[in-house]
Amino acid sequence: MISSNRVQDKENRETFPQHPRRDFLKLLAVSSAAGLVLPPGFASASVRPNRITDLRVWSAPDYTRIVFDTNQVAKYSLFKLSNPERLVVDLQDISLDVPASRMNQSDSVVTRIRTGAPSPNVVRTVFELSSEIRPRSFVLKATADKSHRLVLDLFRKDYVAEEEKTPEPVKKTSSARNAVIVIDPGHGGEDPGAVGFNGTMEKDVVFQVAQKMARQINQIPGLQAQLTRTGDYFVSLRQRVSIARLHSADLFVSLHADAFRTAGARGASVYALSERGKPTPDRAINNLVQRENNADLIGGIDLNTVADPEVRGILMDLSQRASLNRALIFGKNLLQEMGSLPQTTLHYNEVKQAGFAVLKAPDVPSVLVELSFLSNPKEEKLLRQSSHQESLARALVSGTRKFIQASHLA
Repeated sequence: MISSNRVQDKENRETFPQHPRRDFLKLLAVSSAAGLVLPPGFASASVRPNRITDLRVWSAPDYTRIVFDTNQVAKYSLFKLSNPERLVVDLQDISLDVPASRMNQSDSVVTRIRTGAPSPNVVRTVFELSSEIRPRSFVLKATADKSHRLVLDLFRKDYVAEEEKTPEPVKKTSSARNAVIVIDPGHGGEDPGAVGFNGTMEKDVVFQVAQKMARQINQIPGLQAQLTRTGDYFVSLRQRVSIARLHSADLFVSLHADAFRTAGARGASVYALSERGKPTPDRAINNLVQRENNADLIGGIDLNTVADPEVRGILMDLSQRASLNRALIFGKNLLQEMGSLPQTTLHYNEVKQAGFAVLKAPDVPSVLVELSFLSNPKEEKLLRQSSHQESLARALVSGTRKFIQASHLA
């Protein structure tokens, strides 16, 4: 018998070893051109199979988010089972490459996770649930720093989607009501925001400053603070705006930490919305606006497709101009207070205007504060320190209080 990697010439003599892979590729090309059907497994044998590389569970007040990380776009199907409540997810043409410890995750909705293989190349994941849910699912393609993802949002039974209801704002019953400041810690959950040289996540440090700021505000008579998120979970930009409206906010402050391609960039900055909702012609600001607005893509929402006239046309009416002007004054107060801190420098000495989607709350003076640059190792180290966070919060509260007193809001 002739070995598999040798051929015979016309005189039945063995020749030197040939190149079976090259011959196979030629055969594949000829067969495809001729419309022939190759034996099962031929086509897939040369393609690297898709793999599930991680599984994560995030808890929010009204839903649980489950994220599958995959190294290719996932093909999947899902269905629900009752008595007991379960959600079953089948991923096709894929293998499971996740440590067993990742299957031990749970929260108030997901009580247990099980996996199996009902057929070859199919991974079935069963989520045992504590109550009935309404699932939403979508895939996200890989980005520069993230793999492909399959995202499942498990909304509680009594949840009503934001687009199906109009939130009733808190009524301003009298002039003696507390002035409401809505503090928005940027990012959260699946969206870490900027990441520092030593791994500091923007979502964590801004949440810590927001908590300190809220605690200080709630100790001041006549002032009341509300947070757009109270834990590590994802909140869409549109939801953040709705939360401000829901609480009839007098002021809206969105907290972030910047990042740049070089470690030398430093300092705090404050932004208000531009009158036309478009960014100023500055490359660094353009990049920042794009990065922050694209955060909604993690929620499966493309801001460019939101057909909401309130969001798209905000500040176009002259009645909105007063709110913007007050935001500029408010932002100036914040800059002055932060600039007085011995360990804080200002990246810009004046309030910049740009098209941040999170600032588009109607009739609410809204600002976005970049506390410092996580891409700067010195500022990253400072921003991790509780004492510095407390100082930043105190400066922001002081600037807020001065603006409220000057505006007679409380």
